Amino acid sequence: MGSPRTSTSPRRRQRGVSLLESLVAFVVLALGTAAVAQLQSQLRLAGDVARERSEALRLGQEAIEEMRSFAALDGAPGQRTYAGIASGDASIGAASSPSAHADYRIERSIDDLGFAATKATRVAVHWSDRSGSAREVVLHSFIAGIAPAYAGSLALADGAIARAPRGASERAPTVPLTARNLGDGRSAWKPIERGPTALVFDNRSGAVVGRCDAVAATTATRDLSAAALSGCETGRWLLVAGTIRFTSTTPPDPAAAREPPLATTIAVALRDGDYPAPAACFSEARKTVRFLVDGSLRLDDVAADATPASAGRAGWDDTGDRFLAWHCIVTPRADGRWSGRVALVAGGWAIGTGADQRRVCRFAEPAGHAIDANIGTAGNFADVGGALLGRNFLVVRGSDGCPGEPRTEQHQP
Repeated sequence: MGSPRTSTSPRRRQRGVSLLESLVAFVVLALGTAAVAQLQSQLRLAGDVARERSEALRLGQEAIEEMRSFAALDGAPGQRTYAGIASGDASIGAASSPSAHADYRIERSIDDLGFAATKATRVAVHWSDRSGSAREVVLHSFIAGIAPAYAGSLALADGAIARAPRGASERAPTVPLTARNLGDGRSAWKPIERGPTALVFDNRSGAVVGRCDAVAATTATRDLSAAALSGCETGRWLLVAGTIRFTSTTPPDPAAAREPPLATTIAVALRDGDYPAPAACFSEARKTVRFLVDGSLRLDDVAADATPASAGRAGWDDTGDRFLAWHCIVTPRADGRWSGRVALVAGGWAIGTGADQRRVCRFAEPAGHAIDANIGTAGNFADVGGALLGRNFLVVRGSDGCPGEPRTEQHQP
């Protein structure tokens, strides 16, 4: 006789969901819902910030263009002028502008001391997003002090408008940017910052009209005044200038020519006529520094031995770039022109093609480039009637050839 069969009721085989499992499922569902809600909030915040940033950029650009739209360099009160461009701030509320999605504060910072006849602008637009976090966009630009009447002068041929100002603040482009405007149609500038000589430029023609050889060495260009330039010799000189860079790398790389310059002077050999006096040349070792002005990064070249205090700066970073800046003034012939050749004169080193000597290369003129219609080639200038700038040289090892890119040509020996 077998054992009795045990039967299980269908009701007993059924099992439900326990309270703990229900709670776990509820927590998981709640966390997922919270995460989705938070993601939705973050996406909405990111969309709002992107829209607000676009609006802030538009407001900043409008502020810069408004400053550019001056009608005169200087004028009566109420007239929009270059001189009237100054630091300030403004506010635009969301309620006052249908296109604004937040309350914006626009801050304008103007620096008109970093570059002569140019104002550096820094426009910062501030606002708070929906989470209360502070947001900001910053735009930097430069506004040149060029009279609106001559805004199209760059499209005119040389001499199309006689004696028309084509440079910043109605000064000829050949007047150095750092020259001190004397306020009487002239500007003064020292080719050697701690030297005794200052040159006086005519603002409209760019010609050198005065030479002052008794200026105190402690007087910087920025401190020159008409009183400090009394007793200057008057006349008319034509400027020729450039830079000299040195490199000892093989093969020579013009982009890496940042070595301290060797002792070098400049000589101009005049020819084809009688000249009242020989050319006078000046050279000074320079270095490139960078510094901040109201949050804007500036690059400038100063004397190699200059300090921030001597240049009127709180501080700067030395970039390591070194070069020689040279300037010569030539007294032209009776016809107002000169012809000749510029040459480097080595001091304590030799120019030649030997391994222990140096070769002088000049940068070739770009195709179709002519500063003066009668300038000759191969480093010889013929019948020059205006200023010559950018006459740059590269000094390499004598056993190396002059680099081909950027294109240079042998100048000496």
